[in-house]
Amino acid sequence: MTRHYSAAAFLCAFSAGTAIASTTWDQGGTGTGISTNSAFEIADGHMVMQISSSYENVEMEDASHPMSGAAGPCFGAVEVSSSAVSGGGICAFTDSAGDKVVLHWHADGMDASGALTGSWKLSGGTGHWDGAEGGGTFSSLTDQATGKFVNTITSSVTLP
Repeated sequence: MTRHYSAAAFLCAFSAGTAIASTTWDQGGTGTGISTNSAFEIADGHMVMQISSSYENVEMEDASHPMSGAAGPCFGAVEVSSSAVSGGGICAFTDSAGDKVVLHWHADGMDASGALTGSWKLSGGTGHWDGAEGGGTFSSLTDQATGKFVNTITSSVTLP
């Protein structure tokens, strides 16, 4: 009978240790790359933008953040009118360890500089991204002449 309790205690301790092992990163960073945007004018002050971006690098405040060094494509569409911004898309990043992660983004505004603003959320991945949770906000500004962009993000990411 003692062995059953010992085995049960061991399993409980192991399970608790696994739950404690998860790590959360709450910090900001920037993503940089090239964006190709096509604008389709609907009316004066109303357009739809097709967005295709290639992230060359994501740099977080802490280099140990799992998103540091990530790169990959993002694409989507946004409707911009004089009264509202709406739309979204998806990103497929490969991190510096070679694991893949999918992010969904939702645009909900444009700031005074012309940066597209909104939120993003993790939806799955491979390796250490399997079972990860999190998201944050973004503010992405593209130089229309060169296509280069800087996306300033906040993040709260938890890996299991």
